[in-house]
Amino acid sequence: MDFRIQAGCPQFTGEYDEDISSLSDALEIVFPLWTEDAIIMWKNICIPIGYKYDISLMIEDILNILETLRINLSGKISVHWPTNTFACKWDITWDSNGLTIHSEWECVVGKTEDLLKQSGHVVITKEIFQSEWKRVLRNIIEGLTKSGFNTTSVPKMARLIAEFNAIKNEGILYN
Repeated sequence: MDFRIQAGCPQFTGEYDEDISSLSDALEIVFPLWTEDAIIMWKNICIPIGYKYDISLMIEDILNILETLRINLSGKISVHWPTNTFACKWDITWDSNGLTIHSEWECVVGKTEDLLKQSGHVVITKEIFQSEWKRVLRNIIEGLTKSGFNTTSVPKMARLIAEFNAIKNEGILYN
C-alpha cells in the first residue's frame, strides 16, 4: 500500500490550562516533546510527525481534509503543511474511483525529501485514506480527555470527535 499511518502510542502530560481554548494549543500542552511520533508511510518511506508540534499545527488542515472528503463525492483540495519538520504541499483529488495525492516535498525529519520527490504520487481509495487517520484522531481525543479538556473548554474538539466518529474503519495496521 502506498499510504498508511502508524499512529504510535504517545504519552500524555495530563496538563490542563483553563486559558487554552484552541485545539492546536491544547494539543501542544497535552503531548510531551519526547513521546512516540505518528509515522506516515509514503510508498514505504517513513516520515515521523510529532504530536506536540507537527500534528498540533496540522490538526485544522487534517480535519478540513477529512470533512471535505466525507461531504463531497469528488473534488480537489490543496494543503501546505505548515511545520518546519513536515513541510510539504499536498494536492488531493478524488472521485468514485480513488484518491490521488500529488506532493511537493520541502523538508521532513530524516532528510528523505529526495526519496519522497522520486517516489511519485500516491493513489488509494478515499476510504483507506480516511481510515488511516482514525487512530491518530483517537490518540488526540484520548490525550485531550485525559488531560481534562472537553468540548466546552475547546469547542473545536466537537468537530474532532465528529470526524473521528464518521470514519468507519481503522487503518490497515489496526485491523
